[in-house]
Amino acid sequence: MGFPILRLPVVALKVVLDQFNNVELVKVSSLSKRANWFLKACGKKNVSFFKFSDTEIQYLCDFDKLELLLLESRRKGKLPYLGFKLCCYVSNDLSISIKCRKFTIPIYFKTFRDCDMWGFMGARKNLKIGKWLARVEILQNKIHILRKNKTDGFIQFLNYFNNNFNLSIDELKFSGSTNGIRQIVNHIKSNQMVVNNVQVYPSLSENDFELIVENVSATETFFSHLNLSQNFKYCKAIHAKEIKIRLGDWFTIQSLIASTESEVIDVRGSDYTKEELRLFLEEWKAGKLPKLKRVTLNTKVSARDVIVGFERWEGRECRECGWQINVVKIKGHGNSYGCVPMNLLDVPHFHMEFHDDQN
Repeated sequence: MGFPILRLPVVALKVVLDQFNNVELVKVSSLSKRANWFLKACGKKNVSFFKFSDTEIQYLCDFDKLELLLLESRRKGKLPYLGFKLCCYVSNDLSISIKCRKFTIPIYFKTFRDCDMWGFMGARKNLKIGKWLARVEILQNKIHILRKNKTDGFIQFLNYFNNNFNLSIDELKFSGSTNGIRQIVNHIKSNQMVVNNVQVYPSLSENDFELIVENVSATETFFSHLNLSQNFKYCKAIHAKEIKIRLGDWFTIQSLIASTESEVIDVRGSDYTKEELRLFLEEWKAGKLPKLKRVTLNTKVSARDVIVGFERWEGRECRECGWQINVVKIKGHGNSYGCVPMNLLDVPHFHMEFHDDQN
């Protein structure tokens, strides 16, 4: 049973609070506005986890960092300005990392059944996450949030930061299959959660992959390492500012042309034909890829064969690209043009950069 310190006279309370460390003071100040007022009356002003020094944070365990972060953000109604990011990992093991300039806190999700199966091995605590009182197991300083269904716990944790602070997901990584992928993807889409970067790694099924690319848009980068079967072809747009694909036989030229919001497209492991690349240039020339700044595509044909018949001229350099070598410039829509270094014209590799002003 806790001691009701706020019932003490101010003079006595000041003596007690002088014995508290910064962690204890933050916990007291986060209890209520009344508690924070008493701290100020006792000379404990500007008590805040957000103002902890690097050294103070270094000596805290991950659970204390997370608990203080949640308490402080709830009290202030905002997150600290520390380059705050959420990084989510969806695989057989679900986890979320809270990252900022001062610390990184990995958080894992598992079920009560997991604990029953493997036995209780760590310390058990409760953690207030908004209105949710979560059960937590701490094992070797690792935080495991327990729930009957770990996917539900993962989503509920995301909801706290999305609903209260409108925080985007900085990284969403998929690696391996899990029963929760469809539920997580559908939740992100239906709640219009912003995702900055999507990364897809091997061991993901083609159905799960198609679900991801059709329902999760990336404001920055879509990055795929996935080696899909030759029968899998994807002809729809991928929504991302930058598309990077390392094994890209499945990424058709129609997908490329449809990705009209992309500024950079880099597809390795592909084998685009001369006809496909010329179709791409025709669509770009017609103004259908207005935001595109750079494209790199694997192919067995040379750029010289691809650009035959397109209006072009040669230059000694391209200041916009930063190339101080001879280049070929292809006329595009309006004042736009595409630029190819002369030394890449005969290489079986298609690379072009795009600009708006010919001068």
